[in-house]
Amino acid sequence: MGLYRAEAKLTMSNILGYEIKTPWGPIATFVDVTKEPVVVAAAFSDIPKFLKKAGQKLDIVEFKTDAKLAGVTQAVKSWIDGDVNAFNTLKVRQPGGEFTQEVWKALRKVRGGTVISYADLAAKAGRPLAVRAAGTAMAANLIAPIVPCHRVVKTGGALGNYGFGVDLKAKLLVHEGVEL
Repeated sequence: MGLYRAEAKLTMSNILGYEIKTPWGPIATFVDVTKEPVVVAAAFSDIPKFLKKAGQKLDIVEFKTDAKLAGVTQAVKSWIDGDVNAFNTLKVRQPGGEFTQEVWKALRKVRGGTVISYADLAAKAGRPLAVRAAGTAMAANLIAPIVPCHRVVKTGGALGNYGFGVDLKAKLLVHEGVEL
């Protein structure tokens, strides 16, 4: 892993980033440590690929690597070791509209080892008829698996989509104790 730099103009954030190794590939993780540590992005990807995919969604002024990553590395290790709710203690922030924020907030309440449907997620976010909009919010999630979109399945139990592939989604659910 090396030092990566990215620049944007709108914020004065200090972003720490690190690739955390997992059995399913690296998680590129970014934490804003300007004030209190807040996870602003995480993905099953290496850092350069993720930055390219995220594009202008991340407002990064200064980026440097840090193995400690303000506690995120330990949370990922705990999750790998079987504490499927280890991410619940991490603070997160990402750009999105009011309904999208409600979807992500509801999603963080889904306990490890369980799944809910897109319809259930839309209802928990306050708009039971907005099932497709809930799916759109899932696709815009920049903080997977910490905002655990892998825990959402289609009505009837089919896995549905996952930004990092359905095979990985299945492996993560099995890791968390879901029987497929």
